[in-house]
Amino acid sequence: MNCYTPNFNDPRVQSRTRRAIGFAAGVISSTKPHAWSTRYIDQWFGCASNPLSKYLRESLLIVTDHRYHWGSDTGQCKQYCLNSAGVDRLCEAIGLTESNNTHTSYPIVLEVADSQYNSELASGNFTYNDKSSRLWHPLQNFRRAVKRDVLNQNGYQYHYDIECCAMTLIHQHSQRVPEISLNKKQQQGPMDRYLFALRDYLSDRQTRRDQIAVDSGLDSDTVKRIINALLAGARLAAHPDTEIYQLLNLNLTQLRLLQNHKYLTELRADIKTCWDYIKPTMTRRSSTQKNGSERMLGIRSQQKWAVYFDLERQVLNQIRKFLSESNNKHFLEHDGWSCENQIDLTCLSQQVFENTGFRVKFEQK
Repeated sequence: MNCYTPNFNDPRVQSRTRRAIGFAAGVISSTKPHAWSTRYIDQWFGCASNPLSKYLRESLLIVTDHRYHWGSDTGQCKQYCLNSAGVDRLCEAIGLTESNNTHTSYPIVLEVADSQYNSELASGNFTYNDKSSRLWHPLQNFRRAVKRDVLNQNGYQYHYDIECCAMTLIHQHSQRVPEISLNKKQQQGPMDRYLFALRDYLSDRQTRRDQIAVDSGLDSDTVKRIINALLAGARLAAHPDTEIYQLLNLNLTQLRLLQNHKYLTELRADIKTCWDYIKPTMTRRSSTQKNGSERMLGIRSQQKWAVYFDLERQVLNQIRKFLSESNNKHFLEHDGWSCENQIDLTCLSQQVFENTGFRVKFEQK
């Protein structure tokens, strides 16, 4: 911490402190590190060279990974966690105390999120950043409870998700791929196998997640994240750089339980079958070997996610059109949305099917 001490009696200092607390406590986790760009953090804290901005950063943020690639196409940024003790100190410094068993910072988080996006919430005209087939908005970064409360108090009281979106779309996409030549002798058409484990997951995913969680000693939310990672090609391998092993905090016992889990093994096989049919339709990269020959490179997880995001966007475009045509103000979140008026989900499902060919179900939260 530097020797600078803010004058917390100054209204301008109080205002900037509230804004920094609202962002940090609303967006950044105290337990799960996440990469955030300096430019994004500057929007809430101000330029890092400013003494107050630097003080707020050092009070509220803990850098967990200092690796940063200037101008890198990989977008690798420093990783941060929330300094909960720093939040409490700053709340006390600006005269806030806990009440009604609600953490002191939560009202500030709601206040900041609501005021930051007030005009968009009022009009329903949100400015999204269209990137990688997804529509991004800063409000999406806030914690689920914060978003829900901000949206509710601005009239967006109905919340919907596409049921099991990723698994549903990848499965159906594999069933619709065109006839393609693998080589001079082999032809491959749409996937026509009955995938028992995958269909079972689609019919009752929560029961399956809960059972895997019990069998492996994990919580259901972690199991959900693991299955989504497997869908995009993540490996169940005891290597510290693999996504799933990191989710398990390098717990080898839990990894072995997942590797040997009967149902999860069957589900992984069904997922592989879907991608075996999809892969020939994807653009493949090659590498020139020392002898001059070309070797096809494997499909990376990012490429699989790109396929899914494109499918998801096709569905979301129809949802957006449906909502706009009925003048139903809405806020979009990839495979879900919140809106002002309740909608006819059967009618929406039919419109999605007629315009995309995908049969999807929706659930109201």
